[in-house]
Amino acid sequence: MAVYDRRAHDGLHALDINLSHAPGRYSRYIEAIDQLLTAAPDPIRNWTARDFDTALYWMTA
Repeated sequence: MAVYDRRAHDGLHALDINLSHAPGRYSRYIEAIDQLLTAAPDPIRNWTARDFDTALYWMTA
């Protein structure tokens, strides 16, 4: 996953989701993706976490 990639974090930030640098960042990243997928409309709701991670990565490219 792109959790340590700045572009993925910029993608989350564009969605008004900010992750602190405190320990457990990866867990919070996965939790944010899970929450976004749960709230997403079809067909995005059927994406995998990896699909969403990749979309976040390319969102701010």
